Amino acid sequence: MAHLFAYVSIFLLVCGSANAQQASQFCAYAWHEFSNCVRFLTGRLYPHYPSVKCCEAVRTLNLVAQGDELAPRNICQCIEDMASVYRITFVASLIQDLPIKCNAHLSFPISNSMDCTRLN
Repeated sequence: MAHLFAYVSIFLLVCGSANAQQASQFCAYAWHEFSNCVRFLTGRLYPHYPSVKCCEAVRTLNLVAQGDELAPRNICQCIEDMASVYRITFVASLIQDLPIKCNAHLSFPISNSMDCTRLN
């Protein structure tokens, strides 16, 4: 839990200003939820199955993504920014497994190298 707060604190420092403050709060929330899936998506969890908290986070972020047309892009960007800052590498096959193993559709992309600004 302490690591989560450190991640969020550092990420908030990366962002700035009034609109950026809203964006950073959004990203802090998205990262807080998504952090439950990092161990699974990096292959550090054995057996390779997402936790209940991870699957709940996917469902929560799906609801957020469906509530605003820009939310999928913003969630995507938040995840990529945090992965970049902390040098997290997601395993592509585990990204594909996540919605199957959580029995939930992903309403936002997960990637290390996607251009999230191209999402509609």
